[in-house]
Amino acid sequence: MKREYVTFVRKISDLGEGKQTLFIKDLSPGPRKYDTKLVRAELTRRAESRPDGDILWIRSETGYLYPQPWAISILEELPPHVPGQPWQDVFASLKQLK
Repeated sequence: MKREYVTFVRKISDLGEGKQTLFIKDLSPGPRKYDTKLVRAELTRRAESRPDGDILWIRSETGYLYPQPWAISILEELPPHVPGQPWQDVFASLKQLK
């Protein structure tokens, strides 16, 4: 059974296909629902093109749900912290992980 995740983006154009580092929330029912993970994953715009991948829903910062899910294959779960300053933009901090 495929797992489902959601991620939030500022603009849909910020999210590209291929390997990405992003925060995802687990949508599986149970006590771990909505747990957030920082992962390195392979993304594909068309979920049906990757039958072995899980489902990734995309939401804007304001909560708008994009109508088509993407496919995600998690390659690595990263540590739950991001290096940087508390006032630093989290997306700028994520670029330091590459």
